[in-house]
Amino acid sequence: MTNHLIAKTVFAIALGASTAVSAATPPAPQQPVPPIAQVSITNVEGSISYRERILMPAGSLMTVQVLDVSRPGAPAETVSEVSYTLDGSAPAYGYRLRVFNDQLEPNHTYAVRAEIRDPNGRLAFTTDQRHEVLTRGAPNEAHLVLVRVSGS
Repeated sequence: MTNHLIAKTVFAIALGASTAVSAATPPAPQQPVPPIAQVSITNVEGSISYRERILMPAGSLMTVQVLDVSRPGAPAETVSEVSYTLDGSAPAYGYRLRVFNDQLEPNHTYAVRAEIRDPNGRLAFTTDQRHEVLTRGAPNEAHLVLVRVSGS
């Protein structure tokens, strides 16, 4: 065997031994993954109805929001929102929103508002009164009676 061939053979054996050793070496232990933070949630729920004796067509969209209405003169900030596609059945319609408690400030005021839009997106019904929830002694339940929007 020539020196060149011997050197090549020794290199191949060394490379194979190195690979075998590295394959047999267990990986370094990983740091434990911290558990997912437990988030406290409050449900705001209730019903939505309107006085008119009409049915909204299937495909109408009802949207309910919990809003932070603490700052007079400033736009309300949405804390939680849910939308339901109506199936053409008669009201009252139930709703439930999840509010993450870490988003709430005890000294703020929160209110529920709702609207119903027809399948073409035109506003048909909306709230016209403030329904406070969650803080300052207010419940986490609100039953809303929407008013018809003129022209709908």
